[in-house]
Amino acid sequence: MYVFKNKESIFIKIFVLVIFLFSGFIFAKLYQPQSKTINIYKQALKDYENGNYSNSYYLFSKISYLSKLKPVAIYRQALCARALGDEKSELRRYQQLFNNYPSDKLSLEAKYLAGQLVIDSNPNLALRYFKSVAKSSTDEDYKIASEYYKSKIIASKIRYSNRIFSRSKIATVEKSFREYLTKYPDGRLAVNAANTWKKFNPNIKSVDATLIARAYYFAQMYNEALEIFPKTQLKNSWAIQAATAYSKHDYLKVKTLTEQGVAKYADSVIRDDYKMAVDDYILLFEDKDKYKYSSKLFSLAKGPNKDYIWNLKCINSPQNAKAACYKDLYMNYPNGEYASNSLLQVIFAEINNKNFATARILAKDFIEKYPDSEDYPKVLFWAGKIEQKYYNTAAAVSYYQNIVNKYPDSYYAYRAFWLLKGVPQSTIAASLDYKPVVYPYKYPNPNEILYNLLEVKDYDMILKYTKDEFIKSWVEYERGNYSSSVIIARDAMAKAQVKPIKSDLRWRLVYPQNYYRQVKNYANQYKNNDALMMAIIREESYFNPEAQSGVGAIGLMQLMPSTAHEIGAKNGIDFNTSYLFNPELNIRLGNLYYSTIRKMLGNKDVSAIAAYNGGIGSVTRWKSTLNYNDTDEFVEQIPYFETKNYVIKVFRSYWNYTRIYQQ
Repeated sequence: MYVFKNKESIFIKIFVLVIFLFSGFIFAKLYQPQSKTINIYKQALKDYENGNYSNSYYLFSKISYLSKLKPVAIYRQALCARALGDEKSELRRYQQLFNNYPSDKLSLEAKYLAGQLVIDSNPNLALRYFKSVAKSSTDEDYKIASEYYKSKIIASKIRYSNRIFSRSKIATVEKSFREYLTKYPDGRLAVNAANTWKKFNPNIKSVDATLIARAYYFAQMYNEALEIFPKTQLKNSWAIQAATAYSKHDYLKVKTLTEQGVAKYADSVIRDDYKMAVDDYILLFEDKDKYKYSSKLFSLAKGPNKDYIWNLKCINSPQNAKAACYKDLYMNYPNGEYASNSLLQVIFAEINNKNFATARILAKDFIEKYPDSEDYPKVLFWAGKIEQKYYNTAAAVSYYQNIVNKYPDSYYAYRAFWLLKGVPQSTIAASLDYKPVVYPYKYPNPNEILYNLLEVKDYDMILKYTKDEFIKSWVEYERGNYSSSVIIARDAMAKAQVKPIKSDLRWRLVYPQNYYRQVKNYANQYKNNDALMMAIIREESYFNPEAQSGVGAIGLMQLMPSTAHEIGAKNGIDFNTSYLFNPELNIRLGNLYYSTIRKMLGNKDVSAIAAYNGGIGSVTRWKSTLNYNDTDEFVEQIPYFETKNYVIKVFRSYWNYTRIYQQ
């Protein structure tokens, strides 16, 4: 009895020891110090970026299952397998990801990609995956694409099956193709959808055949579009037919189709297609004839889209007829797409004609009717100018303060603030602090996946885990893509209904101080305003030192080689044209050039900025011929739209550099 109990005790001890050792082994496999995880992931990412996919695959597999980075590492393994051409391993990793981490951000994307891999070998499995993605809450692009693949698989089954399918089943398939081509006519799957749909139903309806033709047009498959047009009715397809004819240089057909279309079938086409056809029609004629033929098309046009041609007619009208044209457009379409702009044009015609009482009434009407217009701060500003000069100073202050509070980053906030402070000149000397671009928000919690991705600097995956445009901008900045970074941040800030305070870190992405050391050095040397020089660089090149325009302007400050060499020769600076891509030299010569034209224009920065874009001869002529009393009137009367817009954009940037970085 004693021997038996002793053996039982030994067995229990051995069992406990084995369990302990096994648990220790499992724990060792699962547990990994965070510092080690980070180092392994960074090396795996480095190998991936260097094309060493096999070692990268292995290292990503070493990331602990307890780490927040594990699902990302599995996704990365799939990418490695794809790069190696190993579809089986790629598929297994996707399946591991969405089976083990179903709630992870990457899970549905993995399921979508897995569906693509098995669509030919196992269409039933692919269909199951695509159905799951299509009914999920994932990105709209994946859902729409999944709907397409669902329809493609079902369409193939119907085509090659002896079974009789219900009309509702067939209608469901066609509905998916229709929705995809309506929403994404130029999407990456559009041509595939068009081809599949055409095979699925050779007797397609006119409206649907037009959608297929549009997909071919946007893919520049003009011959394929021509082949499908006979299946359409002219009332549905005239606009896309006209656009295709323009691309095929059949200009007589463009003219005939567009004139017939706007007269008879304006209501039967998509508005964007209508605009495209009309634009191509107007492009057939030289500038001197555009008014004549836009007027002809206007006289033929019927239906709700007529306001588009009316607006083009006003744009191309003789200067003395523009105001009347815009007034008529506004009166006939007071709630149309061009109503606010038409009223704006009428207001400024009255201001230019010194009819300030009428302009005042119209401005109040605009302010009441169009608070969401992008021109709202402009009208507020000029309403303030009129009040300040002729009527009520307190009302003017109210208008100006409203602009500064609601539109703090706008050009008109700059002008309003200057008037409120009584600053007579366009620029003031301001010492700027250098503030680097940093992550635009408070850092994520360490328990969040975004925190871990920031630690390992996996920018591709950061973009997959966030939709925030400012984070996307920051990622582009970190990658050295300064131009795309600024553009993304600029567009994101434009969408913000309420602008953040000037110390908000997001502003640094919209107005970064790239190359500020060189700018400050040469601005001081040549007595230029450093914030204004930063503004020129931002608007000319968005900080791309490799920028080159269609007319040959080069580098950060977009210098024409002939101008740069002339300025260089006068100042003893000899260089090859290719050196203009060098930021240091470009900034130096740009400052020298700006300093030269500013001195020639009486040290007036507004005149110099206009000349930087439009030429010193043009500015000299405008200053002698335009009827203006102050800087604001001069800017609004600049006859070249590009130059006027350039002046406004540069001084808006100047204002924001001083606003954000001034000590």
